[in-house]
Amino acid sequence: MGQANLNAQVPRPALMDLLDNLSEKRFIYIHAPAGYGKTVSAQLWMEHRGAGLKRAMISLDEYDNKTSEFCKRFITALVSIQPKNTALRELATHPGLNAAPIEFVLHALGEFVETTNEYVLVIDDLHVISSGEILKALPILCRRLPQNCIILFLSRTMPPDSFSEMATKEELAVVDATHLQFTGKEIKTFFERYERRITNKEAEEILLLTGGWAIGIQALLLSGEKSFSQELSDRYLENYLKVHIWEKWDDRLRYFMTLISVVEELTPELCERLTAGEKSQEDMAAKETLASLARENAFLRETGKETYRFHDLFREFLIVRLTELGKQVINKQWSRAGDHFYDKKDYFRAAECYSKGNNDDGAADSLYNMYDYFSSYTSIEDTLYIIRLSVNPLIVEKHPFLLEVQAWAAYVEGRSDDFEKYLDLYYKLLPKIVVKRPRAALLVILLRAIDYRESFVYLAKSLRIIPFKGSIKAPTPSVTQNMPFFHRSFRDLSELAAEDENITKLINKFLGVLFKVEYSVMKECISAGISYEKGKLPDACEHALAACANIQEGCSAEIKFNAMMILTSALFTSGKKTEADRVLDNVTDMIESDKAFYLISNLQAYRCRLRLTDGDKNAAGKWLRDNGGSIYDNLTFFGIYKNITTARAHIVLGNYSDATLFLQKVLRLSKRYERPLDIIEAHILLAIAHWKKGQEGRGQSVALDTLTRAVEIAHNYEYIQLFANDGAELTTMLHRLQKRAVQSSYSGTIPAEFLKTLYVAAVAGSKISKGLTGGKMPAGVTFTEKQKAVMRLMCAGHSRNEIAKRMGLKPNGVISHTTLIYKKLDVSNNIDAVLKIKELGLSD
Repeated sequence: MGQANLNAQVPRPALMDLLDNLSEKRFIYIHAPAGYGKTVSAQLWMEHRGAGLKRAMISLDEYDNKTSEFCKRFITALVSIQPKNTALRELATHPGLNAAPIEFVLHALGEFVETTNEYVLVIDDLHVISSGEILKALPILCRRLPQNCIILFLSRTMPPDSFSEMATKEELAVVDATHLQFTGKEIKTFFERYERRITNKEAEEILLLTGGWAIGIQALLLSGEKSFSQELSDRYLENYLKVHIWEKWDDRLRYFMTLISVVEELTPELCERLTAGEKSQEDMAAKETLASLARENAFLRETGKETYRFHDLFREFLIVRLTELGKQVINKQWSRAGDHFYDKKDYFRAAECYSKGNNDDGAADSLYNMYDYFSSYTSIEDTLYIIRLSVNPLIVEKHPFLLEVQAWAAYVEGRSDDFEKYLDLYYKLLPKIVVKRPRAALLVILLRAIDYRESFVYLAKSLRIIPFKGSIKAPTPSVTQNMPFFHRSFRDLSELAAEDENITKLINKFLGVLFKVEYSVMKECISAGISYEKGKLPDACEHALAACANIQEGCSAEIKFNAMMILTSALFTSGKKTEADRVLDNVTDMIESDKAFYLISNLQAYRCRLRLTDGDKNAAGKWLRDNGGSIYDNLTFFGIYKNITTARAHIVLGNYSDATLFLQKVLRLSKRYERPLDIIEAHILLAIAHWKKGQEGRGQSVALDTLTRAVEIAHNYEYIQLFANDGAELTTMLHRLQKRAVQSSYSGTIPAEFLKTLYVAAVAGSKISKGLTGGKMPAGVTFTEKQKAVMRLMCAGHSRNEIAKRMGLKPNGVISHTTLIYKKLDVSNNIDAVLKIKELGLSD
């Protein structure tokens, strides 16, 4: 019986009815071992649903663990459902997709036109995806599809942890191997469909032997056995593949299949490359051969337009055949695949293939081009993925220029010890590296710029005499590591807070030479940022407006982002909320027009922070669900802005212990990277967490000590605004520090005048926002009837003597009541007490 005779499908009404019933939940997760017919069952059900069904299938492989590749497939699937949707097609092919893949998919989902048609999206082989980012994002993305879209997840494993919420809310229906198993009746029908008459008893024997396993049943059918024994499993499956598939092909076709099996997803062009130079393959036309094999159902299926994939079990069979040819042949095939992707400038995939083929030279060249400083679209996450895969000590020893790759990866991941080790070795070997890689002469300047061990001013002095031509781009995917404020991005530029005119000229000359066109924006961003931190909001607005005005054609999206975000902050803090909101809308428009979706995550963090300053628990909960991660995870440097946002969300939700653990990690990283502003902010938030966690006793003492450290650092730079931004939480603590500083026994180094300035700024800030706890009373705080009466009279404007007279109390008695009221309200004076009493509705 030939393979081509197995094309017909056996009707499976029970399985079709089951899937019909489960489709009301929209999300169906089908899991079973290989060979249980998951893909065939999904295809059979889609046929069962009728011709009007709009459908798409995403067939995944290990390479799709890269977020950008997965998201590209997701958008391409949407395009296949709506091929005339030009907006979707543009997003699917836009080069910026690699830089912000999740954001591109979210944007694509917004462009997906909802109609009355029923849609089915099948995501096949989900078990190959191990990326936490993808698995976490997938439920969020799928939920955004229209309600009339059913999603089938096909996998060999149970649903991942990220699907637990869907399961808890009963949105997810789970189908396992027991549902996919053929029944004895279906086995009998299957055999009879291919003219093999078996009895009901024999059908039950086959069911017992195979467990209803589709491919096992098919193997047994083609084995020709008249009786059935326990030895079936491996022997007949291997025999089935070998006798009824493999040996049916001629030598040329077998060799073709073996050579191309090295790559999971196949195209005619790739297959031509994989068989190039082989004499036996000279007349083989890959395009026609692949199409013919797919038509004959030879364990090859078409997954897209001229895109093919072997059945997993059959590819495993082919890999064994390839292994039999020897390691040299395997490496040659991987290198051929690498050559194909290299020529297409897909340096990520080229580096992966070269690495698997032990082709260090090819991997190094791919990394060199992938890491090119003229690259416009490269995400930090994807760059890190390929570096982890491709770079090892042996390849670095052979190609020492890759130390720059290792150094940058360690830097953005927060591995400071590794960063310093790689960078020092790079400096040492630079003369030799420059001979073979001249670009290193430029890269070393930018690597030194992120070397926090070296003063930025000293760096500018040491390099000011070097004549550069043209404009130099960063050797990393981002000048700012995608952070929203230039003065707090690749470096903390607090060195420039002294406002020394000579230093300013020096930095202008240094960075101006490096970045030319963009530096007119950068310079104003730096001035705006420093002015903002010092609380000089009119100056900050002026410089931020100048930064935006200096934006020219060709300016990178991230530098535009810096300019617009510091303007937003300056306007918002100045009380110009309407104008600030308008600029934020412009930021969103810019990101969309430039397709710079990699900036969205930090923009979302900023928007979340605005809500957190008023104690919005819904915003805090959503942030932690979508971005929080575990408090035990290692923190990355490029994610530091989002990490601090996570700490703020924990405080809003009252998770003070979690916030403390998280902030201690932020603090360690910030100290190591010598980032004063992050250190100040982390200390402020730690002080708030300690204060709220321990309203009595040692908690408040620790909080005051922690805040003191923040103030000491801030005083060195005359920074004020960070305290004003969290003013609603800090007024009481700053008031106590101020009172302590004017006492004769005070031995600290902070001038009372500076503490007074901070206190005044915090009071002003408390009028703008309610604070992380949203002006809410701590749990369990109550007031006596007399205290409530005192509060009502305070709000009516009565003095202590007048309150004493009206209530029949002595003045000292009123003082005792007001002292307790202040303590319970977490305020330090009458004005703040009255404001909080009214805000909380306690005066009613």
